[in-house]
Amino acid sequence: MAALRFHVFAFVMLLSAAASAEEYISVKPLLLRAIDAVDGKSRGIIVGPIADRFKRTTGSSASITADVTTTKSFRQEGCKRLNVRLIQGGVATSAGEFSDFGMEYGLNLCRDGSPPTEGMDLEQAGKGLER
Repeated sequence: MAALRFHVFAFVMLLSAAASAEEYISVKPLLLRAIDAVDGKSRGIIVGPIADRFKRTTGSSASITADVTTTKSFRQEGCKRLNVRLIQGGVATSAGEFSDFGMEYGLNLCRDGSPPTEGMDLEQAGKGLER
């Protein structure tokens, strides 16, 4: 009985955490929040066209959670290497079970929306743009 109460409690806590997460139409605000966050992390629920596309593709109506974490800080102020995970639960597998579906990617980004210049040969990049 105590084990059942624990599982019910854990489930309720998980639901309340998901319910209290902020909603975003794109990942961009979460990227900027992670750049400025002391712990380098941000999290939210994705809604709108991106979420609709996920739901059409997977057939699940479950929400899409975005987790952004900082994996590297560049010397250039306000520039980080970020990892983005988009996760949707309750997606049916080919075996008829339900599992999480997700995608993950990384990007280098500065607060102003540009990429960091650290390690970039700007003279070479300029020559490429001239062609």
